[in-house]
Amino acid sequence: MLGPNRVDLSVAQRSVHIADRLATLVEHKKQKQERRGSVKIAGNLVVARGFPREDVGLWIERADKDDKQDKASKPAKADDKTGEVRSQVARLPPSMQRIFGIEPVSLLERDGLGALSRLELVTQQLRAHLGDLAGTVRRAVEIGSGHALDKVLLADHGDHYVFYARRLFRDRARFAMAVHDDGRIVVPDGKQTREVRVTSRFGVTVRGDYVRFADKHGTDLAKVSLPWLGPEDRDEVARRIGQFVDRE
Repeated sequence: MLGPNRVDLSVAQRSVHIADRLATLVEHKKQKQERRGSVKIAGNLVVARGFPREDVGLWIERADKDDKQDKASKPAKADDKTGEVRSQVARLPPSMQRIFGIEPVSLLERDGLGALSRLELVTQQLRAHLGDLAGTVRRAVEIGSGHALDKVLLADHGDHYVFYARRLFRDRARFAMAVHDDGRIVVPDGKQTREVRVTSRFGVTVRGDYVRFADKHGTDLAKVSLPWLGPEDRDEVARRIGQFVDRE
């Protein structure tokens, strides 16, 4: 149900209510007291469509306890030998957490196509209704066919993509990399970020759990681990990045 400054969604035994920058999650249990929790919407909230199953997920920015708000940034510095740019940052972007999801009915069901069409309409309405909470994110896609926690979030800001992925024993997805349309790839490197440049789709490949970036000679420049995705999902991440940066 959509109303002025309010969203109410219910799926199976779970529901979410969004109003006045507060998301309330309720888990209904038969013959038991319902479980209820609230999350303050201090940052962006985005509606992501899933690949490959067309799921719908609500993701919210969550500030991490170890964020250093008062730490001054240092200027970027290029490596004399490789030309890579290393920049000390005040903090990496906030984590993103998937707080609610909707799975589509199987297309093998009698009304599978009709249900998928209705879900698409709901998604469009949600994006329009919650658009003011999305910040600079134009579109969001969650990639992964496994557990909800294992999905990778792609936030499209127009001139750059930001990817978020979960670490071991964490329920939030942290900054994994940023990909700019001019070929700049920014990856975390401890408390720093490291920047390389790739302008060909052939420079973005998958090897094992890693999406790897290479120069025109095939020399590795950087790699990002996405261990929770299946091989086909990791290939999809590489394909989207390759299309975005390709200038050949």
